[in-house]
Amino acid sequence: MMLPRFSAVSRLCAIITLFAALTLTGCGYTFTNNQPSLFGDGSSTMRIREVKNSTIYPWINQVLRTSMYDEITDRDIAVMTGSEDADYSMVIDIQKFTIDSRVRGKKNETLDYTITLTFTVSVYNKNNELVWASERTSLARSYPTSDARLAGTQISNLLVEKIVDKMRNTF
Repeated sequence: MMLPRFSAVSRLCAIITLFAALTLTGCGYTFTNNQPSLFGDGSSTMRIREVKNSTIYPWINQVLRTSMYDEITDRDIAVMTGSEDADYSMVIDIQKFTIDSRVRGKKNETLDYTITLTFTVSVYNKNNELVWASERTSLARSYPTSDARLAGTQISNLLVEKIVDKMRNTF
């Protein structure tokens, strides 16, 4: 039985790939999801105690609540619960949420929404002591859609990802 012969380029690519794999595993490189969060190894419980909303859009409360719940659960930062006995409780304070529409075209239809969202997150322990607080985080984006809620959901998801990234970083 004859073994296949590889070209010099194939052998070089295999050597470079092997070297990169050995180098990355040898230097302690790990994926972010495997790192502990500010709240431990992911087994702590957390609840969203309150969403403060001073805007005229009451539906953004549930959008942020759902997005935060999903992001924290997906990243194994904590076990989300509705129980008041949770290890941590979170307060989301929406300071600004605006929807500006642009009308274009011959039919004068709304084709563009510019959404601005600003909020902070504070996390408290069982003794109601502040454990972690995000800085005021803001994002503005334009969305080519005729659905303002869809655009609001998309910007909420992006901003929640940014906040939860900071919960993961323990340095």
